[in-house]
Amino acid sequence: MSGYVEGTKYDIYECPKCLTSFVDPMSNLKEEYDLIYGKENIKDAVYNYYYYIAKGVKNLKNPLNALSDYTAIYWGVKKALEDGAIEKGAKILEVGSGLGYFTHALNKSGYECDGLEYSDTAVSFANSFFGNNYTQGTIEEYAKTHAEEYDAVIATEVIEHVENPESFIGAFLHVLKPGGKILITTPNKDVHPKGTIWETDYAPKHLWWFTESGLRTIAEHFKRPFHLVDFTEYKKNKLYTIPTGTAFEAPNKLPVVDKNGRALHVKSGGYRERLMRILPPSLYMQVVGIYHKLTFFRKAKKENGSMYILCAVISK
Repeated sequence: MSGYVEGTKYDIYECPKCLTSFVDPMSNLKEEYDLIYGKENIKDAVYNYYYYIAKGVKNLKNPLNALSDYTAIYWGVKKALEDGAIEKGAKILEVGSGLGYFTHALNKSGYECDGLEYSDTAVSFANSFFGNNYTQGTIEEYAKTHAEEYDAVIATEVIEHVENPESFIGAFLHVLKPGGKILITTPNKDVHPKGTIWETDYAPKHLWWFTESGLRTIAEHFKRPFHLVDFTEYKKNKLYTIPTGTAFEAPNKLPVVDKNGRALHVKSGGYRERLMRILPPSLYMQVVGIYHKLTFFRKAKKENGSMYILCAVISK
């Protein structure tokens, strides 16, 4: 499969036991992430979506609720915080904090949240835009000097990026206080037909594509309790789609940027991209949140707890 950057190639493998997929080589160099975030020109990056969300979040009175309405990812984490009795004032570490908007939203809601991010470019932006709550580095290095410091560790759409998920979760457990919670979201391979090869983001953005069984196996390795957030309530009250791939067909992906980070293929995008061109960031987020609540647009059906993401909770 072609990678995100022109000239890169990856082979795809699947675990025969848990059906989690992964790529080879396991490449996630910091330089590659700086390309993804746009180096010094974040607002002009191909993935400037993140920049747009950061601008929107900064101008909202209740950004945590707005993010929860905006996407199931943050709804799942918010529900896990509530269900896990992680109350306001709890000390939280967000790993993979990106441009900083979710860390900011948690702080605005009364939590005490620090952000940890791999990309120099993203950390520099977050510290200048949201305040000095962000550190550059890996969780493995950070854990060496922050043992048993946090009530919760959050990683939204991050575990699929790392080379060694076992080391990643082990470091989470090290920084957690006894009884603390790990909250992880990641794209859900289980909602796709069996035999679908790779319907998640390009490598090296994503190196893994997890099933529930794959995440549960990691928790079992550490002998820690594990459960998934149930999305039945979300699906009853939100408009949503679950895109699925095609089984037994090789992924037909083209590189997104050249080696200097310049876009190779510009697509018109979906409704979100079109709205981003005409609406101020904070208004855009509110409009998308309202749209997701228009449940009368979809046919009534019996819901279940699965979603296009997995939101897992591992307890220490």
